[in-house]
Amino acid sequence: MKKRTKKKCAPAHRVSFATIKAAKEFDPEATMEILDFYRGYMLELCRLELYDNVGNKYICYDEDLYQSLQYKLIKELRDHFELR
Repeated sequence: MKKRTKKKCAPAHRVSFATIKAAKEFDPEATMEILDFYRGYMLELCRLELYDNVGNKYICYDEDLYQSLQYKLIKELRDHFELR
């Protein structure tokens, strides 16, 4: 019987406090770093599965929704996110 071993997960990558603070102060590089960090999550939210008459599945992404999510993230970060 094989022993089960725990898989080692990669360390979680997080956005640093300094990056958040710089993005709040309108630093474009820090803002891009935050957008890059959330890119995968936002793309998953924008993913659509479409099916044709035969039943073939097509995956596409709603670019307008993606840009809207980017805008909302930046707006919330700059307007409503409080640093204490």
